[in-house]
Amino acid sequence: MRSLLILLLLPMLAACGREENTPAPSQKAAAVQVIAVPVAEAAVYPVLTAQAQVTSRNISSIAAQLSARIVALPVEAGQKIAKGAVLARLDCRDYSIALQQAQAALKAADARLQLAALQMKRSEDLAAKGFISGDALDQKRTEVNVAKADRDLAASQVASAQNNVGKCVIAAPFAAIVEAVPGNVGELASPGTPLVTLWDVQSLEVSAQVQAKDADSLAKAGAIEFHTLNGVYPLKLKRVSPALSGTSRTQEARLTFAEDLPKPGATGQIQWQTATPHLPADLLVTRDGKLGVFVLEGEKARFVPIVEAQEGRPAPVEIADGMMVITEGRFALQDGQAVKLQPAK
Repeated sequence: MRSLLILLLLPMLAACGREENTPAPSQKAAAVQVIAVPVAEAAVYPVLTAQAQVTSRNISSIAAQLSARIVALPVEAGQKIAKGAVLARLDCRDYSIALQQAQAALKAADARLQLAALQMKRSEDLAAKGFISGDALDQKRTEVNVAKADRDLAASQVASAQNNVGKCVIAAPFAAIVEAVPGNVGELASPGTPLVTLWDVQSLEVSAQVQAKDADSLAKAGAIEFHTLNGVYPLKLKRVSPALSGTSRTQEARLTFAEDLPKPGATGQIQWQTATPHLPADLLVTRDGKLGVFVLEGEKARFVPIVEAQEGRPAPVEIADGMMVITEGRFALQDGQAVKLQPAK
């Protein structure tokens, strides 16, 4: 009987043990210990970059303005030249002959005008004495006017011939770097034939391809620098194009140099520090497929998604007064979970 009584009591004792180890439904889970700091202390201001190249507002292809054979190209690619430097010489013999002919025609026109003027003067004297009619006098005056028109025409032909002779020597319109010399000595140049390509060294600027999301940040940046293998150059923002590139989906920014100038065509990066506060990438966590951070809300952790956040990159954030971001203990947290704030290390 004693053994039977023990066997009957064992299941009851086991059930009592299980009930004592099961927490009451009303018992609260322990608060997670976390460390939080003001958002302003955790914020960083990352340095952004964009690929860039030195270019010129004025890249000119200097071409021939008349048909003539090229006799000299005294410049070479990469050469730095002053304004007025000779770029090319063309065979000018035909145009020089045309100028001489025009000058001779002008002398003949001057002589005819002088003769017509003398004849008119004599006709006026005779008309005053009644020896010739008024019609004869009008004819002499007409001859003078015709001679004047012929003289003006001859003078314009001389000016045109002189202008053509002047085009036989092609000079640099500005101080420049010679980019290319597509012409060749001995070739026959026609109007519009490119002879020399120049970069205006007084119009150098930087062309940068900026991500669309960074365009506003660049517009608000304080200091902007152009970094190359040969040095760092301060820049001033000129404009950011509102148009997106069809392939890269970037926006072109144009910047001018504040001080020294690099070599034309130099490549590198523009760098600037964003004025918008960001939270470091290592503070970001993912909840329900969204990136964000946990902030302290009383004695609870509140998950705040950041729409513009990207994995592995600092995320822009708006700093609110008194906002505390959880920096340690955040990985095991869920939205609304109770937390216990620990002092920062």
